[in-house]
Amino acid sequence: MNGFRVMTSGVILGTILLTGCNNSSEPDESQQEKSPVMNENSDANTGETQYAEVIKKGVGDVIQSIKGLESEISTEADSGEIQEMGKEISSRWDSIEKQVEDEYPEWYERIEKNLYPLIGESGNPDKDLEKMKRLSEATKKDLQLFLEEVK
Repeated sequence: MNGFRVMTSGVILGTILLTGCNNSSEPDESQQEKSPVMNENSDANTGETQYAEVIKKGVGDVIQSIKGLESEISTEADSGEIQEMGKEISSRWDSIEKQVEDEYPEWYERIEKNLYPLIGESGNPDKDLEKMKRLSEATKKDLQLFLEEVK
């Protein structure tokens, strides 16, 4: 039984090593054609540009959600509708939060300083509408300034 374990381990280890031998640091022609990053003719900034576009779109979505919340606040909508708008803002921010935190840590802290209290207040049963107006304006302003910096 002990010999079987040794042999099985040897086969598995050999398979792993042989699989690694097939990978080389130099891509062949088919890999270069399929991978724009490896192709000398590709734009090196394409990945960064697409990354920035995802962030810009996500920030735009958050701003639109905040505008929707402001509309609900100004019409003094029911508490449940305001809470749903807060959840929507949170969900949209969550979709880009990690990217913003990784790429723009200073902006991340600045934005969340007002954003999280806004989301929290939207879920509060006794909502302070004036506080929410101040927080939504400050958050929206920070997000718009941030959009100008994202390239």
